[in-house]
Amino acid sequence: MTDTNPHLDRIRAQFGKQAEIYARMQQTTDERSLRALVQVSGAGAEERVLDVACGPGFLTMTFAAQCRHAVGVDATEVFLAMARVEAERRGLRNIEFRSGDAERLPFDDGAFDLVACRAAFHHFPHPARVLAEMARVAGAQGRVLIADMMSSEDAAKAEYHNRMERLCDPSHARALPPSEFEQLFAAAGLTQRFGATVPVDMELEEYITHGGPDAAAEAEIRAMIDASLDADRGGLSARRQDGRTLFTYQTGVFVLHRV
Repeated sequence: MTDTNPHLDRIRAQFGKQAEIYARMQQTTDERSLRALVQVSGAGAEERVLDVACGPGFLTMTFAAQCRHAVGVDATEVFLAMARVEAERRGLRNIEFRSGDAERLPFDDGAFDLVACRAAFHHFPHPARVLAEMARVAGAQGRVLIADMMSSEDAAKAEYHNRMERLCDPSHARALPPSEFEQLFAAAGLTQRFGATVPVDMELEEYITHGGPDAAAEAEIRAMIDASLDADRGGLSARRQDGRTLFTYQTGVFVLHRV
């Protein structure tokens, strides 16, 4: 992606519009899951960490609380501004936030010991390019952490899921199935040190609020979920529970190193 790429413009427009809502979501701010990611990454006290597509910076700040230095990079200025304010409020001095393109990271080869990316790969039209950049700045001895929603291996269910995501958030590119993540890792010369699938529940009303779709798109999303209650058309286990409509993402968590 470049600054003139229409998809990057969609990302900036979407998150510029929804930044405050996104930054308050439980899945964005949940300290338990953030600390769990830092733990599985093996991040050490003397390590330099990069958080790619850092958004409002909560994972970056969790790394900064444990590591020597943490950098968050994102293409959306409103997120960077929010992250700087929160880091200042927390009194973090070993942290910085920079504007940048995930496909062309503004850092030297091997600049970091650990490079992380949480909840963003589904926004990348060219995930292989992003992963190659992450591996480059991690260097030969560095590690890569990826955590993101995954789609079904069933092509029809995956397409249904991705269509719903794009209705809710036009900056969604594609959620990848587990097998495609494995192919990406192999092509980048990376192997797994750790891999897990974590179910993450989403409540339909919060989902719609976080994306802010127009009335027509919202109606279609609701219809797609209703149609999935019995048939599970998107592979998301949509269901009614205690008066709420829920569905579940399967989130892949991977820690990688060079073969």
